[in-house]
Amino acid sequence: MKPAARRTAFRIQLGDAIASSTAGESTRQLLQLQVELDMDGPVAHCIIELAEGTPPATGDAVEVKLDAGSGPNAVFTGKVAAVEAGTVGLRVLAHGAFTRLGQTEVEGSYENVSADFIIKDLIGKAGATAGTLAKGPTLAFWTLHRGPTALGHLRSLAALCGAGLFADGKGAIHCTTPQPGGTEHRFAFGETVIELAIRQCPPAFDSVEVWGEGAASAKGADRAHWLSTELSGVSAKACITPDGQVQPGKLGERPLRLRDGALRSGEAVEAVAKAWASEVAARLLRGSMEVFATPAILPGDRVEITGLPDEHPAAALLGDGQQLHVRGVRHRLDRQRGALTRLSF
Repeated sequence: MKPAARRTAFRIQLGDAIASSTAGESTRQLLQLQVELDMDGPVAHCIIELAEGTPPATGDAVEVKLDAGSGPNAVFTGKVAAVEAGTVGLRVLAHGAFTRLGQTEVEGSYENVSADFIIKDLIGKAGATAGTLAKGPTLAFWTLHRGPTALGHLRSLAALCGAGLFADGKGAIHCTTPQPGGTEHRFAFGETVIELAIRQCPPAFDSVEVWGEGAASAKGADRAHWLSTELSGVSAKACITPDGQVQPGKLGERPLRLRDGALRSGEAVEAVAKAWASEVAARLLRGSMEVFATPAILPGDRVEITGLPDEHPAAALLGDGQQLHVRGVRHRLDRQRGALTRLSF
């Protein structure tokens, strides 16, 4: 038997129009809502279906808030990208801040700055707002040239840092790495979990080896630009154990080898090796889960499933207190099923 549905309040503003669950506030009738925030893309968009009425204009501001009982949370902020007239109403597509990043070309060069400095500057150049940013390694140099957009450059920097890009419900851009720590959300099996699908995915490689350039580690920072045949000082490794632990300084049987001339110190290559290994470890378990509407959850959060029966197939995979790292969040609200949140790992 599935858990009983719960009531979720909503407020959607499209330009001057409002669709709301609050009596007397709504000027438009909502038929269906879907919001998607995802690291894999990255993606931030919203689809709103409304009953008949005047269509919003392209470029109108869009804000979506959901309240599952703990107060309203903004789950999407963006602008109308397209409006489609259907049989019974309007279908509005809205894009978030990533669209602006994908439309902006940038130029610039940097020397001896951390990756998060460049990431924050890129986000600002595109007119977007920076959220939480992983510091990343110190880069001896980095060049931005026209051709790739600001989003393309951000994806390259995020990949180097072993980080994921996502936008939150207020439109801020985050670039984060998997972090150890306590669980941020717990869902009880049989109470708040509606559907669950988890699988184990052994990675193609079991360790990471990173190589940089220069003589900074052996000769000092003022010699970082020297090219050296002795690169042990600008190399690092990290291994992922079968249970998902990261062991710095060790190499497995199937290493992934990375080389980047912008890494000119032992600290920089160590940071990259650890970040890449942590990203691999966070994705040993993949799948999806559908729960009652949880507006506060974001990509990058850690979740735990409680109350799994010992005989349930997922119990053996998850173990006791195993965390799942959220990569994608989809909020959906309609008349048939109510308000639900689907998480992908």
